Amino acid sequence: MEIYTVNDVAKKLGISKQTLVRYEKKGIFPRAKRNRINHWREYSQKDIRKMAKTLDQGFTLIELVMVIVIVGILTGLAIPRFQSFYAIKLTGATQKVVSDLRYVQQIAISRHTNTRLVFNAGSEIYNAQEESPQGSGNWINITDPFTRSNLQVNFNTDLQYRGIDIASTNFGGTLRFDWEGVPRNASGAPLTTEGSISLSYQGNNSTIYVTPNTGRVRRQ
Repeated sequence: MEIYTVNDVAKKLGISKQTLVRYEKKGIFPRAKRNRINHWREYSQKDIRKMAKTLDQGFTLIELVMVIVIVGILTGLAIPRFQSFYAIKLTGATQKVVSDLRYVQQIAISRHTNTRLVFNAGSEIYNAQEESPQGSGNWINITDPFTRSNLQVNFNTDLQYRGIDIASTNFGGTLRFDWEGVPRNASGAPLTTEGSISLSYQGNNSTIYVTPNTGRVRRQ
C-alpha cells in the first residue's frame, strides 16, 4: 500500500499543508495515522478519497461561514457610521432651529415689533412671522436672509433635513418675541419656565431651550 505525506496530500487536494492540519485538528478531516519511528503523519489513497469527498461536500458550508463572518464584520463597521450620520443630521437640524430662533428675536428688537416662530409638530413644519404693524394682529412672513424666500422649514421635504421629527414643544406650538426680545408663549404671556423644542431622528434626540426674560437660546 502506497503511503503519502502531508505535503503529498495537500498538493493532491489543492490546499495548503497548514489548512490540512487545521482541518484535521478541528475534526473536519479524520485523524491521520502516525509513523511509529518519526511520528510523521501518513495517509493512504483511501484517506485521500475521504478527504476529497469531505471537501466537495463541505466547501460550500465553509464558504458560507466565511461569507457570514465577513458580512458580520462589515455590518459591525457600518452601523456606527450610520449612527454617526444620524447624529450629524440631527445636530444640523438643531442648529438650524437655534439660528432661526435667534434671528427672529433679533428682528423683533431691531424692528421694534413682535415676531414668532410657529411649530406644527403634526406636519413637521415651522415658519417665522412678524406682526405688521405692531399690535395689529396682522402677521406676515419673515424673509430668510439666505434664500430670500419665506423663512420656513419643512422636515418632510427639505433635502438637507428630511426625516427630522418635531417631537414636542412646551409653549403651545408658537414661540413669540416682543420688541424687547422677551420670549412669550402662544397666548402672548411671558415664559415663566424654560421653553423647549424637542427634535428626534432615527433614535437620536435633541432639545432646544429658551430662557425666560432674556430669550437666551441653548441646545442640549
